Amino acid sequence: MRYYDKITPDGTKDLLFGECDQRSQVTKTLKDLFTAQGYRRVMTPALEFYDVFGRAAKYLPKETMYKLTDHKGRLMVLCPDCTVPVARLTATRLKGMPMPLRLFYNHNIYRMFPELKGKSAEINQVGIELIGGERLRSDLEVVELAARSLDLIGGGKYRLELCHIGYFKAIMNSLDVDEELKEEIRYQIEQKNYASLTDILGEYKDSKAARALLKLPRLFGGAEVFEKAYELFDENGAKESLDYLKGVYEYLQELGLGNKVIIDLGLVNLAEYYTGIIFRGYFQGIGEQVLSGGRYDMLLKEFGEDQCSIGFGINVDMASQKVKPMPESIPEVLVFAPDMQYMAKAVCHRRELESQGILTENCVFDTMEEAFDYAKMRGIPKVHLVGEDITICLTKKN
Repeated sequence: MRYYDKITPDGTKDLLFGECDQRSQVTKTLKDLFTAQGYRRVMTPALEFYDVFGRAAKYLPKETMYKLTDHKGRLMVLCPDCTVPVARLTATRLKGMPMPLRLFYNHNIYRMFPELKGKSAEINQVGIELIGGERLRSDLEVVELAARSLDLIGGGKYRLELCHIGYFKAIMNSLDVDEELKEEIRYQIEQKNYASLTDILGEYKDSKAARALLKLPRLFGGAEVFEKAYELFDENGAKESLDYLKGVYEYLQELGLGNKVIIDLGLVNLAEYYTGIIFRGYFQGIGEQVLSGGRYDMLLKEFGEDQCSIGFGINVDMASQKVKPMPESIPEVLVFAPDMQYMAKAVCHRRELESQGILTENCVFDTMEEAFDYAKMRGIPKVHLVGEDITICLTKKN
C-alpha cells in the first residue's frame, strides 16, 4: 500500500519563508488600496453547502468541485469561487443595507483540473465586488481600480484587456444554430482556434453573423478595433455594446493608461455568467491571467436579490511572482542564559532590546558551545550571555 504522508495533493504546494512574505506583501498592498477606496472586508467559510453553488451550476462545472459530507449527510464543497458566497451573503446578512455595497475579500478557492496537470487546485485570491449603483459609473470605478491594482503590484508592467460580452451575444443571437453548436463556437473563439472555427462556420458563410464570428478572435488591439467591429456587425444590440465599451476605453485613455489597455472582443468565456463589460489582467513575463473580472447582473437573482454587480479577483500566488522577496531577517543578538535560574532575566533582557528595535532570538540550547555554533551557522553576529551580569560576545571571535 502506498502512503502519501510526505507529499502534498496534486495542485497544492507548501510555501516557505520568502514565498510567504511575497504573498503577504501582495495582499497587504491590495487590502490597503481597497480600504482606502471605501471597500470593506468580508470573510465567508471555506466550507459551503453544495446548494449555494448548485444555483450557479451553469457558471461553475460541478466536476471541478471538491465535495464532502457533514455529520448529517448533507453535501458540501470546498469553496470553488469567491463571488457566489458574497452573493449569498449579500442576500442574507447584508440584506437591507444601503446600496451600493463595496466589499473585498481574501480567500482560498479550490478547484479540480484533472486534465491540466500542474495547474493549481488551491488558489489564494484577493478581490472586490461592487453591488448596486448605476452601471456605467460602477464599471468605470471598478475597471480603473483593477488597472491601479495591477500597476501597484506589477511595477507598472501590466496589460488590461477589455471586452463587452453583449457584442458576442448580439452576433450569436443572429446566427440560426442550436445551443450545442453555439457553445462549440464560443469555445473555439475563446481558444482563438481559427482552423476549427472555419470548419464549423463554413456552411454558414452566407450569414453576416457567421462572417463576423470568423473574424472575432482577430479583433484585438487599440482604438482601431472599434472601427473594424462596427463594420463587421452592428445589429441586434451589437452597436450599443460597442458604444459602451468605447466609452470605457476612452475614459481609461483619459487617465493616461495608453497602450496598457487593449480591446479583445474574443474574450467570450463564461458568456452565460457575464452580462456586460469583461476584463482580464496580465503581467509581463507571465502567460496566464493574473486578474479577471466583469459585470454579472444575473447572479444576485439566483439568491432572490435584484441588484446589478461587478467585481474582479486577483490570483495572489501568481501576482507574487512579480514581487521581489524581502531579504531574510537575521537576528542581531542571540540571548542565552547558561544557567536556568537566569531564564526570566534573559526574557526581560530580550524585551528591553526589542523595545530599542533590535531583532533578537532566544537560545534553546543547553551549552555555550552549542549556542555559539548555532549563532555562527545562522549568521547572528552577537551572543548576549545572561547571568549575574550580561556579557556581550562577538561570534566571530569565539
